[in-house]
Amino acid sequence: MASTGSQYQQVKAIFRQQNHSHYAAFRESLRIIIPYEWRRRTVNFARSRFGVKTLIDWAGAQIAKKNASPLKRTFKRGDFYEAITLLPHIPEAEVEAILNHLTNTACFARPDVICFSIVDWPFRFQRPQQLMTQFAAHGHRVFYLSISQYRSPFAQPKFAVEEIGRNLYEVRIAARSPLEIFRAVVADKDLDLALLSLDELRRAYNINEAIGYVMIPSWGNAALETQKRWGWRVIYDCMDEWENFPGIKAPLLETEKQLVRECDLLVVTANRLAGKWRDCGRPMVLARNAADYDFYAERCKPNDLLEGIKHPVIGYYGAIADWFEVDLVVEAARQRPDYSFVLLGGVFDVDVSQLRLLPNVHLLGQQPYETMPQYLHHFDACVIPFKINPITQATDPVKLYEYLSGGKPVVSVNLPELKDYCDVVYIAENPADFVEKLDQALAEDSDQLRERRKSLARQHTWPERYARIQAELVKAAPRASIIVVTYNNLALTRLCLESLFRNTEYPSYEVIVVDNKSTDGTPEYLSRMAERHDNLAAILNDTNNGFAKANNQGIERSTGDYLVLINNDTVVPQGWLSRLLPHLRDPEVGLVGPVTNFVGNEAKIDAPYRTWAEMEAFASDHVWKSDRQVADIHMLAMFCVAMRREVFERIGPLDEQFGIGMFEDDDYSMRVRRAGYRIICAADVFVHHFGQAAFGKLIRSGDYDGLFDENRAKLETKWSIEWTPHVNAPLELKRHILQDQV
Repeated sequence: MASTGSQYQQVKAIFRQQNHSHYAAFRESLRIIIPYEWRRRTVNFARSRFGVKTLIDWAGAQIAKKNASPLKRTFKRGDFYEAITLLPHIPEAEVEAILNHLTNTACFARPDVICFSIVDWPFRFQRPQQLMTQFAAHGHRVFYLSISQYRSPFAQPKFAVEEIGRNLYEVRIAARSPLEIFRAVVADKDLDLALLSLDELRRAYNINEAIGYVMIPSWGNAALETQKRWGWRVIYDCMDEWENFPGIKAPLLETEKQLVRECDLLVVTANRLAGKWRDCGRPMVLARNAADYDFYAERCKPNDLLEGIKHPVIGYYGAIADWFEVDLVVEAARQRPDYSFVLLGGVFDVDVSQLRLLPNVHLLGQQPYETMPQYLHHFDACVIPFKINPITQATDPVKLYEYLSGGKPVVSVNLPELKDYCDVVYIAENPADFVEKLDQALAEDSDQLRERRKSLARQHTWPERYARIQAELVKAAPRASIIVVTYNNLALTRLCLESLFRNTEYPSYEVIVVDNKSTDGTPEYLSRMAERHDNLAAILNDTNNGFAKANNQGIERSTGDYLVLINNDTVVPQGWLSRLLPHLRDPEVGLVGPVTNFVGNEAKIDAPYRTWAEMEAFASDHVWKSDRQVADIHMLAMFCVAMRREVFERIGPLDEQFGIGMFEDDDYSMRVRRAGYRIICAADVFVHHFGQAAFGKLIRSGDYDGLFDENRAKLETKWSIEWTPHVNAPLELKRHILQDQV
């Protein structure tokens, strides 16, 4: 009772105070009446997945859902081609403009990258951000998943995107609480929410071809499920020896083993990691850490950041964590009191009290990445004072390359990954040797040695690492060979090739163009294109070999696992090839083709667009509504068809008796079906087709009907049938379930 009376008096006193508002007085009263432990538990419950915050999130989500605006799937480039009229036909004035337009050699489509990250983007700017910046700089859209910021499970949509740079987006996905990726694998309900969020993201942003770039094994289940469901190519960037990492538990290590076994490309940062996974049987590339050399060279200039700290300065930047040998630095600082030791970086679960007691040690904490070159300018020598343990034995320090970019002498403990750099780095065998090597580093005076270090740093840059990873990714993906036959119609050929390069995100393809003695400048144009594009080859015939023979020529020249025959009077939208080829993973399928605006059978659909940009918007909406929907079809017109090479080798080349063209596609479809394969039309792939471009002159001259009748007779004689005209009936669509998606 005495306690209650005392609380009552305190509350009365608060409400009598003139400087308290009623609300402030009420809050202070609650602090007095309700015990601290009860208040703490209430707040924690309100913030938990079961508490008031969840209820507020749910209510907010319902309001947002009602007010949500439709999400746009396409990113308009606003360039020349998007304004081109496709339907009902190209006006003559636009034909001239197409012929006079300069070819853009830089407009290559790239796969999107979904980065299953290890740190948030604003955290220390090191390997994850550096690599993703390079992907973005080379034309990939990068969606970087936040690990601390998340959406409510009730949110609509279940993702939020913030643009943080050109082609760079930070993404918050739905989760019940912040993901503890260093302690647990993303699984169960959080896995379901992550996949639901990513599914919404890919549909909203028209992600057809994607790389799931995994930075830590915690994301393994999620990444491998995107590979299974949507065909995303999984890259696992193994940057550490996780078996001995603080806080890492057994489930995460088991997930890593599965990730290594099933990823499309394994990237390792150290020889020791390469040796560990050498027998995994997956494509692997050693892509060490690196430096942004130009960034450092431009900013490693005189400044006043360390004003007041006397030289010589021994510098370090990076995390001061479990692997940092505090005792080594303490001993060196005590033995060399005239040296100033400047340590930049956050302190994580390490006792640095002995360092703080030393007057010549300056712990400056975490500093912005932009200032690192400025600090580096003041360092007379740089250090890597790590413990020698299984973690550091598999470490290739980023800071080494950044130190070298300033030409600075570096003193390091004897890390195995640094043995190749012993001619430019001072390697210390023990604490006494570490101090001695510091003395040697400070005593050196060699412009030649400084330049050697800078030269080495210029070889180890993030663009070089990106190029190394990209090259191996291309090798790891099955190659597609796209065969295009041309005969005049240069304007259409230019549109076709432009669309192929700007809208084919598939990572590994070649284009082989076979020209049947065009006389309108097409051969000269193709020769120029072949010089500009490494993945384009031109075959220039000195006679018109006809459609079938020209395609056979292109196939004979090709190297791909997949063969795609496409007319030069087509324009492909974003994602066309990445949607077409997965259907061929079904071993029962022999031929697959898209739906289109112009064809003489069931593959034709209504297409209410006029311009290129409108076509891409229409195509995107249509294919997502028809995702994975296919129909068996009796015949595929060869304006666009795809097959596996093994099917072609079994069926054989196109029948060249059909000459200039017509009915070779009927014939090939019959041969494929006779061999026991399905022929399917994929409703989730759309290709614009102008139609009859090659036969325009024959139609105008009246020779078309004669050629039609002649080739029909050849088909009927060959197969002992009576050919019946195709009809434009509705397709009977069904979901195409592949074996690896079951």
